[in-house]
Amino acid sequence: MKVFFTYQGVDKKYFYKFDVSSSITVAEFIKFEEINEIISNLDHDLIIAVNSELLDGNFKPLPHKYRLKEGERVEILRLLHQDPKERRLKKI
Repeated sequence: MKVFFTYQGVDKKYFYKFDVSSSITVAEFIKFEEINEIISNLDHDLIIAVNSELLDGNFKPLPHKYRLKEGERVEILRLLHQDPKERRLKKI
């Protein structure tokens, strides 16, 4: 099955497509060489989401329990340095 990975860094943007087995968890998926290389170079905490929904154990399971489905997108999130609302107000 096909799943996707994305990370939007400050300087670079990454988007990969992978063919994986149907029983893979997110924790297993992020151990792939290409993804692990990106994660090892991060200067912030690792925050993982699937299709923009945070895997925090509250509403969605933690990454080691979440099994990926066909076409899903795994995202590494980073904190915003500036609030978008404040940025829009400064433009006015």
